[in-house]
Amino acid sequence: MIELSNSTSSNNTSGDEYREKITSFPILNDVIEYDRFFREYLERNRPCVLASHFTEGWRARSDWVKAGDNTPHVQHLQQHFGEANVPVADCDQKHYDSQQKKTYKLNDYIEYWNGLRKLSCGKKLCLYLKDWHFVQAYPDYGAYTTLEYFASDWLNEFWDLREDLKDDYQFVYIGPKGSWTPFHADVFRSYSWSANVCGRKRWVFYPPGEEQYLRDSLGTPVYDVDSPTLRDVTKYPQASEASGRLEVIQEQGQTIFVPSGWHHQVWNLEDTISINHNWLNGTNIHTVWEFMVESLNQVEFAIRDCTDMDDWVGQCQLLLKATHGMDYQEFYRLLRTIARRRLDCLLGHEVSSFGVWALGRRHATYDLGRIEAVLERLLDDERVEGIPAIAEADYHPTHLLHDIAKAIA
Repeated sequence: MIELSNSTSSNNTSGDEYREKITSFPILNDVIEYDRFFREYLERNRPCVLASHFTEGWRARSDWVKAGDNTPHVQHLQQHFGEANVPVADCDQKHYDSQQKKTYKLNDYIEYWNGLRKLSCGKKLCLYLKDWHFVQAYPDYGAYTTLEYFASDWLNEFWDLREDLKDDYQFVYIGPKGSWTPFHADVFRSYSWSANVCGRKRWVFYPPGEEQYLRDSLGTPVYDVDSPTLRDVTKYPQASEASGRLEVIQEQGQTIFVPSGWHHQVWNLEDTISINHNWLNGTNIHTVWEFMVESLNQVEFAIRDCTDMDDWVGQCQLLLKATHGMDYQEFYRLLRTIARRRLDCLLGHEVSSFGVWALGRRHATYDLGRIEAVLERLLDDERVEGIPAIAEADYHPTHLLHDIAKAIA
């Protein structure tokens, strides 16, 4: 069960939790209570590394790794999942602020992988299998169990319950030595966790707010934080002001917790397989909301010359969904789905996360309090009244607020 010692939030929604100076990533070698991790790392938005023994029981760490040399067992993957469609990024082809992606059969990617070993000279193609929705494709395989500390995951809980669309934020990555991911912060300003099934990674982190100094003179974020161009003061005039850079080497089996808003860049130091989730919950939902509002403001500014168009609010929401990945309607739908489950929990119904971790009553009460606070901010946004799917909903946010207030009174 995931449970809290009390249902009171100590979260600072002003953003001050980001200002704690961190000079190194804590490494958690010993098992700690869920409540302590929740308060010390999630609420305080502090990064950490969990030791390899936390994942040693995972099926993926035995089946997907060659016993002799601890390298990716690609033959096993090919044998069991060879016909799967997988997204593959070309690490040498920039596409906006990311890398050019194509869809491969896993069979074809493994053929590339094996061929890569045979090249002895010349430039090698660097292809990185990223964002493979493995659990969605193979829900009964049981490659791993989400760790208790990451079990309060509203994002994947929401998508698991949806019947109109199937999606998730649970991924497998497979990359050769030298493959990498450019500088970024995670989608929606969510949390993420990343566990190395095998291999090693190098991470570079900057705490929230420092990324503003790593933009060029046009405001575009740097693509590669190790690029020599970052030292060009004519192109990156504020780069020297960025502080708080942290570097972490992640070993085989270790899991990194990446807090909200921490920009990072990652390199595979060896052939590597990792499992990654994006997630959010009551401790960072305010950050997710604030980033959505900021993103909508940017959309409105970008098309400010078109304010007289029909359904201006609706058009801005469409662009928000296209650029940000979520609009106000879907955000409210997420809050409503999670709130209903927490209300059910308080009525005595069993609610679990990932089919493993039962939710405690104090945790449910905590979650409802955080939803209540964000719902109030949603209703304070006058643009909501121009969104029929919210303003005219049968279960209006005000009704949900009433039900929450009654339940946690």
